[in-house]
Amino acid sequence: MKRIAFLFLIVTAATFTVSFAHAGTDYRCTIERVYDADGDKSSLIDGERKLYVGKEFTVDRSSGAMIGALKNSYVTEPVVVDRGSKDNSFKSVTTMRRDQGAGAGSSVFSLVVKEYADTSKKPFVFLSNDTVYFGNCVHF
Repeated sequence: MKRIAFLFLIVTAATFTVSFAHAGTDYRCTIERVYDADGDKSSLIDGERKLYVGKEFTVDRSSGAMIGALKNSYVTEPVVVDRGSKDNSFKSVTTMRRDQGAGAGSSVFSLVVKEYADTSKKPFVFLSNDTVYFGNCVHF
């Protein structure tokens, strides 16, 4: 009986260890500000702000894929440049040439999350061509 209890304890501990190792590795992000390369003179920036400020997206840190209000993988897949650490930001980049997309043009998407920030909220910046989104991410 002691042996069964011991095995149960080992299996339970291993399960929690694996769960904790995977918990909190991805990001849930909230968009707080939106800017355009043209500044506030852009005719589209007000619409972008109304559409995106306050909205959320998630980031899979293994693949770099963003899902939700902002996305970075339509036809091509993101490349994770750095998974982030106590010393470095998480960084991912996605590029799409004109011949890879809908034929409307090329695209560049870049996400940087300050993983090393000493707070539970990690500031992010996301570049979608000439539009820049700022906000904060938390682990989930």
